Amino acid sequence: MRIRALRRLAVASALLVAGSLLGTPPALAEDPVPVTVRAKAVFNDPATSPNAVRDELVALIRNTEAGGLIRGSVYTFTDGVVSDALAAAHRDRGVRVQVLFDHEAVADTTLVNGVSKPTGSEYSTLGQRLGRVVRYGESVDADTAGSFVLACPEKRGCIGNRALKQADGSVEHAINHNKFVLFSKVGSTPNVVFQSSANLTANHRAEFFNNAVTVPHTGLYEEYGRYWKDQLTHGTSGAGLADYYRTTDVGAYKTYFFPRIESDRDTEDDSPVDPRQDPDTDTVVSLLKNVSCPASPVTEIRVAMYAFTRTPVAERLAALQAAGCRVHVVVNGDKGNVGSGVRAALTSAGLTTLRQCTRSAGVSYGVHSKYLLIDGSYLGAARKLVFTGSHNYTYPNLRSQDETLLKIDQSEIFEAYRQNFDTTLLGSASCQGALPTAS
Repeated sequence: MRIRALRRLAVASALLVAGSLLGTPPALAEDPVPVTVRAKAVFNDPATSPNAVRDELVALIRNTEAGGLIRGSVYTFTDGVVSDALAAAHRDRGVRVQVLFDHEAVADTTLVNGVSKPTGSEYSTLGQRLGRVVRYGESVDADTAGSFVLACPEKRGCIGNRALKQADGSVEHAINHNKFVLFSKVGSTPNVVFQSSANLTANHRAEFFNNAVTVPHTGLYEEYGRYWKDQLTHGTSGAGLADYYRTTDVGAYKTYFFPRIESDRDTEDDSPVDPRQDPDTDTVVSLLKNVSCPASPVTEIRVAMYAFTRTPVAERLAALQAAGCRVHVVVNGDKGNVGSGVRAALTSAGLTTLRQCTRSAGVSYGVHSKYLLIDGSYLGAARKLVFTGSHNYTYPNLRSQDETLLKIDQSEIFEAYRQNFDTTLLGSASCQGALPTAS
């Protein structure tokens, strides 16, 4: 299945979280209350807390210091509550709000069966309320500019520019698939990063499991800020890049920014290296190669993944199960979300756990999270690691799109993710189905 079809499924994603970092957001008319932000993972359960991530983000926005700075990079944005909070921060407290959108968010209407329908996108509305829409070719210094919105150029991300040929011969253009927001100061806490798996849209508040982390950390904030500025620079000038792969260790965290080109650095269709057959430049494969499987204590690997089409990743998980690790995988059951090679590798591997979450309106829910948990031997040491962000295990997420993967080495955050996997996902009636061998 083409990845654009997966993107259409993802357009309904929303920022969700169980256990709000800042509690119930105050009314817009109230002044921000003093808060101290600590590193925390947050999750939603569509059955009991569908708005949790959105509420968390709104609380961060409403508690941003007067005269402060909010920078975001988002794929799709139809959530009027978040838009209202950003506009109020700009209007009432002089917060500079600067948001990068994917180009797919630009249109106010779209044709559905020949009939024009509103998209619900907040791009134009927020641009009007912030007072500026930056266009491609327009010079902007974000450090001195006020509030604005920018949409990445058409048929590419802000950085990624590759048109990736699909297995069926079609061409998939790059997008800005990011889902992060940066805050200069929230309450008494400076330099806060909010990284989610979810888009700012309505359906995923009610239909999908998602995750997010809120991290106050100067080094991490600065690293995200550098990447955000590169997105702005390439999104306003030039042709973009086929390769932007950057990794940086920042204390207990590590950032991975994409796209990442294959080993021969040749993007032509007749290149001798197939981007699907080059696992040495697949970041997730490389991470899994750092895992070993001693007899005791047993290493456990957990994967919750919306879209999973990279066969080498699935084959590596199967090899780790065979080597003595316990591998648990939960995928989304929507048609086309799991590739045929991935299906074959996972269903034949005898994994400790292999489930799919299926959804139908008001009855069951899908999984839109994108995380990998490692509990055991990693680079020869006992570790509890989380890898999360916007990065699905698909080839466009690796090779063409603007994406972020974040590594977290903190036991409390790991434990929150473990509980989300073991209790929320595995305990949900929506996630009890076996992954069939064929779609």
